[in-house]
Amino acid sequence: MDEPRSPLVAVIGSVNIDHVVVADAFPSPGQTILGRTAQVTLGGKGANQAVAAASAGVRTAMIARVGDDAEADKARAGLAARGVDVQGVATVPGAETGTAWITVAARDNAIIVVPGANFQWPSEGDCTDGAGAEASVVLAQLEIPLGVVQRAAVACRGRFLLNAAPAAELPQELLSRCDVLIVNEHEQAAVSGQSDPEHAKEPAAVRRAHAALRGRGAKAVVTTLGGAGAIITDTDGTTTALPAIPATVVDTTGAGDAFAGVFAARLAAGDALLEAARLGIAAGSLAVRVPGAQQQHADLDTLRAIAATMGKD
Repeated sequence: MDEPRSPLVAVIGSVNIDHVVVADAFPSPGQTILGRTAQVTLGGKGANQAVAAASAGVRTAMIARVGDDAEADKARAGLAARGVDVQGVATVPGAETGTAWITVAARDNAIIVVPGANFQWPSEGDCTDGAGAEASVVLAQLEIPLGVVQRAAVACRGRFLLNAAPAAELPQELLSRCDVLIVNEHEQAAVSGQSDPEHAKEPAAVRRAHAALRGRGAKAVVTTLGGAGAIITDTDGTTTALPAIPATVVDTTGAGDAFAGVFAARLAAGDALLEAARLGIAAGSLAVRVPGAQQQHADLDTLRAIAATMGKD
């Protein structure tokens, strides 16, 4: 059964229309190849994470910007159908809803994002529309302007979680407001300034990066490592490696978003950091088994059952 719905996760971020092509290989520059399937789905890191959070049994609100086109209506309807409050999804007159162009091949993906309305926010004021003061957790990413993310962090009265994706350097002021910073190995290298990003997945490198990021003000840091699980450094400086849950990989699109959304939801519901991370890993394991970014979101009981298999053959 779902938890009581009093906790609130406010997700501030992007809403896109995803155009997904599945092929046997990625084309080289100038090359034309045949794809196997094509589909149009709802996406955007913010929307993906909001859907994942709602699936984990916690009241979830989306704060975003969309265009005044037909795609915006589809996006709102899709989010609402998945249990996300869309009152904070505002229309930008004259703008187009954001789009993402995704190629899936060789058990990996390549993505180009055209931001559209995602980059058109008011220049001042409370960008969370009051949700920052109410929410137990505010979750943000970097597919919207950095200044908006910083204002959301200031408006947050609960825990502020930042998924620093796409990879970018972060200002000190924003890092110091992160109750939890969530990164993959590429984002970890960009945010921490690692000089040898090729070895960023090695446990020793992750520990060094976490120490550096906590030294700059982040209270806790999570690095997701795909098939290698995740490494978490808690607010007291304790670092724990959690294993992945084995899965047959079909499409990695949205796996990190599934982790972040479920992780945020479970923190809002009162779970400890490591338990929330275990459930996030379970969500990521499910996400890679099917194509698309929002196609597989299990309920809380299913996530707990999958998480219970962690570390077992």
